[in-house]
Amino acid sequence: MKQKSLIVFVFSMLTSIPVSAMNYGYVHLTELQPTPQDALWSRIKQVPPAYPVEMAMKGAVGCGVFKISLDKDGKAESIDLLTSVPAAAEFKSAKKELKKWKWHNTTGKPDAPEQKILRLDYCMGGSTEAEAIQRCELQAKAECK
Repeated sequence: MKQKSLIVFVFSMLTSIPVSAMNYGYVHLTELQPTPQDALWSRIKQVPPAYPVEMAMKGAVGCGVFKISLDKDGKAESIDLLTSVPAAAEFKSAKKELKKWKWHNTTGKPDAPEQKILRLDYCMGGSTEAEAIQRCELQAKAECK
């Protein structure tokens, strides 16, 4: 029950900021499964996706948890949105961007298929980039449901 209260508090706090006060947007990427240390495939370009334009224009914050299925060559076969706040429609551009990611095997182990679970948090607010990052780190601790 405490976690639900935290979730409601965090999202209500983040969404109650007047749009005019929101200067900075930040995207926080969390690799949930496998952990980066245990993963066979790593992203070539270690940059999170851009803030979706439709969300930024609305001043919307949120999160999405994605399952990426990589084939034995490290190509994304499918990308599924498992859960999100707000609705799934807001994350169409993120799915397209995730599909473009390039992966490579850095472990020395034989290539094999792998499933990854990633969480993207989209955060806005604060008068500096550091404040936006701090807000996003707080949001990333809340459940994404």
